[in-house]
Amino acid sequence: MKVVSLDVHAEASQLCAVNEDGEVLLEMKVATDPAILRTIIGGIPGPKRVVFEEGPLSGRLMDALKDVADQVVSCDPARNAMIARSENSNDERDARRLAMLSRAGAIHPVWIPPEPYRTLRSLLVHDERMQRGITSVQNRIKALCRRTGVAYRGGNVYKAKNRPGVLKQIESAGMRWQMDSLYRQLDLLRRERAGARQAKKSVARNLREIAWFDTAPGVGPITAQTFAAWIADPTRFKSRSAVSSYVGLGLGQGFTNWEPVGKAKASKRGQRQLKRVLFLAANAAVRGDNALARRYQARIKAGWEHGKAIRDIARTLAWILCALWRTGKDYDDSRVKPLDRADR
Repeated sequence: MKVVSLDVHAEASQLCAVNEDGEVLLEMKVATDPAILRTIIGGIPGPKRVVFEEGPLSGRLMDALKDVADQVVSCDPARNAMIARSENSNDERDARRLAMLSRAGAIHPVWIPPEPYRTLRSLLVHDERMQRGITSVQNRIKALCRRTGVAYRGGNVYKAKNRPGVLKQIESAGMRWQMDSLYRQLDLLRRERAGARQAKKSVARNLREIAWFDTAPGVGPITAQTFAAWIADPTRFKSRSAVSSYVGLGLGQGFTNWEPVGKAKASKRGQRQLKRVLFLAANAAVRGDNALARRYQARIKAGWEHGKAIRDIARTLAWILCALWRTGKDYDDSRVKPLDRADR
C-alpha cells in the first residue's frame, strides 16, 4: 500500500507519496484546501494510506479524504521523536520521515470523532469557558463591593433590581463606572451562555443516545450531552477498564519485578469535563431509590470513604451508559447488580 504523508500548515502543506518499496513517487507543496487535496490524492493510483500529525485541521482533513483513500490516519506528534527532535528539520524532510514512520508501523494513531460530535465537543468547551468567565466577573463584583464598603448578601448583588442601590452606595465616580461595566459584562456573558446552551440542544437533538442516557438515575441533559460528545463511539473501547481510563476514573498501579508497588491510587488522568459531570451525576443518583444508591450504601457499610464510594458509582455509571448506547435500550434498574460478584 502506498503512503501519502502530509506536513500540514494553515495555508499550505507538504505532500510526499511513497510506494511499497519506500521509493518517493511525488513531492510537492500544495494548498491546504480539501478540494485540492482530494483531487491530488485521489489521482494517485492504487491503494493508499494518508498520514498526517494531529492538529486543529485533522477533523476537516479526515472528512475530506476518507473516501479518496483506503486509510486516513491522524497520528500523535508527541510519539514521533524522529520528527520532533530532529536537528535538521524542514517541511520536506518531515513529510518524508512521517511516511517512513508509517511504513515501519511506528506511528500512534489518534482517534478523531465524526460530526456532529466534534461540534458538540466544541460547544461544551465554549460553554464551560463562558461559565468560568461569569464566575470571574462575579468574583470581581464582590471584590469591588468589599473595596468600596458595599454590603451584600450572597448573589443579591448580581440581581438587576438591586444594582441601582449598589451603585448609589459607591462614592467614587470611577469605581461606580467600573461596577456598571462589570454588570454589563455579566449580562453579556449570561446572554451568550444561553445561546450556547440552545446551540448544544440543537445539536444533541439529533443524537439518539441522549434519550437512552436520560433514563439512567442521576443523568440530566448536561451529563448526557457531555458523555455523548466525548465518548462518541462506545465500540472503540475494548473493555470496561478502557472506559474507566478514558474518563479518568480508573486506578493507577505501579509494578516492578511483576509485583504491585504500594496501593492502587485514583487516576489523575482522563477527560476532565467528562469526569466532573459523572461525579455530579453519581452524587445525584445515590440520593434516589435505585441500584446505584444501594451499591453506594453497601460500599459505605463495608467501610469505604464517601469519596471512594462515589468514585465507584461514577465509574459504574459510565459503564452503564456505554451499555445503554451499545444495546440501544433504556435503563432497567432490575438489571443492575448492587455489587459485582467479586465484591460479595
